[in-house]
Amino acid sequence: MTDEVARTHNSIYKKLAVQLLNKHLCFASSTVVAVSFRLRNRQLLVATKR
Repeated sequence: MTDEVARTHNSIYKKLAVQLLNKHLCFASSTVVAVSFRLRNRQLLVATKR
């Protein structure tokens, strides 16, 4: 009985860890996309002012 409880307990922690990691990776990738979009816009604005 204790093995089953321990396995369930560990799997909950693993699921939480995976969810948190996924959330952080999504945030990081969206931040990179936003920054690259800003840089592209800046480059386009400089190109049109010439």
